[in-house]
Amino acid sequence: MTTTDTPLLLTLTDLPRAIGSTVHRSLAWTAPDDLGTSSMRVEPGTELAPEVDLTSVDDGVLVRLTMAVDLIGECVRCLDPVRAHHDVEAAEVYFEPGDPRHRRARQQAEDEPEEDDVARIGPHDTIDVEPLVRDSVVTLVDPLPLCRPDCPGLCPVCGERLADLPAGHRHEDVDPRLAGLAALLEDAPGSEGDAR
Repeated sequence: MTTTDTPLLLTLTDLPRAIGSTVHRSLAWTAPDDLGTSSMRVEPGTELAPEVDLTSVDDGVLVRLTMAVDLIGECVRCLDPVRAHHDVEAAEVYFEPGDPRHRRARQQAEDEPEEDDVARIGPHDTIDVEPLVRDSVVTLVDPLPLCRPDCPGLCPVCGERLADLPAGHRHEDVDPRLAGLAALLEDAPGSEGDAR
């Protein structure tokens, strides 16, 4: 069972707190616009189906998550689309608010907020697994995606894909510092443009 706010906010009301007790949840979640990074992301609006097992452990609940995702991006060399399929597996222990580790983390967070990485059971006996889903997806992102390992990229002059161009493709490259000299030579006596 989930709460009505979001499919990834789970209530623990039906989970017995005897150590080892487990309940299973099959969830449905629509991927938001920012699931991933600027390099690769899940297509916004994609329907995801996380499977979650909640197990009572000492001082908290162990959350095991499995899910399949397809990441999309652009090749950093030729800008062609890149797609990668991944099977996500993640686990996290969410501690009871009264657990000593929770108190230490809260005290530490008051001085150094960035150090507060202890997952907690939230108000009204709930667990929000969205951060776990997001962290799991981000770890799968290739920061420099390629359409293939030997992608030659784009021609720096015409911008066409080098893989689609002939092997000897090149452009006559005139050094801009010499462009003025070329114009003088065209106007010089005896040049093709000289009318005598």
